[in-house]
Amino acid sequence: MIDSIWNVPNWARYVCCGFCISFLLSTKVRAQLVPTDSTPKQGIQNTVLPAVGYTSDLGLIGGGIYSRFDYRPGVNPYYSKIQAMVLASTGGYLEGELHMDWCKTFGLDMRSTLEFGANRLFDDNYFGVGNSTDFKDNRWNNGYYYFETVNFNADYTGRIPVWKSTFDDRLNALLMAGSEYNIPYPRKDQSTINLMPPRGVSGGWVNYIGTGLLWENRDSEIHPTRGNRVELKFKAAPSVLFNEYPLSIAKLDAREYFKFHLLRDVVVANRLIMRHANGQVPYWEMSALGNRTIMRGMPMNRYLGNSMIVYSLELRTWLINIKEYQVKLGGQLFADRGRVFTPGDDFQDIFHNYRRTYGLGGAISLFNPDLIFRGDLGFSKDIMRIYMGIGYAF
Repeated sequence: MIDSIWNVPNWARYVCCGFCISFLLSTKVRAQLVPTDSTPKQGIQNTVLPAVGYTSDLGLIGGGIYSRFDYRPGVNPYYSKIQAMVLASTGGYLEGELHMDWCKTFGLDMRSTLEFGANRLFDDNYFGVGNSTDFKDNRWNNGYYYFETVNFNADYTGRIPVWKSTFDDRLNALLMAGSEYNIPYPRKDQSTINLMPPRGVSGGWVNYIGTGLLWENRDSEIHPTRGNRVELKFKAAPSVLFNEYPLSIAKLDAREYFKFHLLRDVVVANRLIMRHANGQVPYWEMSALGNRTIMRGMPMNRYLGNSMIVYSLELRTWLINIKEYQVKLGGQLFADRGRVFTPGDDFQDIFHNYRRTYGLGGAISLFNPDLIFRGDLGFSKDIMRIYMGIGYAF
């Protein structure tokens, strides 16, 4: 969610004055982190990253990002990680997020992830439902597609090892639970969310439980260069959990990584996502194209449907590597292709009417190879988008 403020709706409207890092403070406690990726890391690293920016719509933006990595022998990729972020703007934008990850839960061979988030977003978008909703520049510039959203969420995911091979193939069972609250506030009477109100326009809670399987053999989950990751999830939000919108969601997320050498090492990252939502699905739980990781370059939530298929291809490389200071600078090229489906779509449409986006970006790793800052510039037939955040898109 850190990148959402940089998900700039219109380059002509929002003249971005800058995203400048006022300072980067890295504190090493107990043991020094080593300068190369190949040597095992030990100890604790704390990083504080204050950030300042400005857009003509949100005003002056300020906040801070804190990350804490705890590295211990025999535990990969780390023993624990904590990341916290708070942002606010003079235009009323507010966002906070806390991410906690333990690879050993109470000393057991079980990984636990907790996420808490809250935000107030002025420029959420609603274009209608379907794979052929319209986009007009004059309506975009006049705020016809915009509305305000307030959101709260809390999510837990537990990974329980089921099987591991001598080749480091790993299969985990997933246990999930969470709660989310959304409420929209239309900004104009003449807007899509008022004239074509979707299910969920009055807001409400979605409380869910879920399970799934995760198989992977990547060499790194933060900056992989080879291997695979396949995740299958099933989530249910029945009425017995006090849901206003009983629903179920199934999602497949398959990724593949390999590299080749052309002047320097280039990593090829592939991703296929298939998602289906069933039941009384509010608009914010529908399958959506257009965000910081899926179909970059589209306006946020450009296409909504019960189901979606998305394929992403990204080429990544490091251009500069200053080992003595643990600083790396790199770049990436990407292209996405996908579409959404509604109950009225025919099965024959599965091979037609796919939307496309493409773009390029840069990455920087400072003092810690597991802490990567990324910036992307994406293009679609409608508009251009800018994204900044922590970590690769996938």
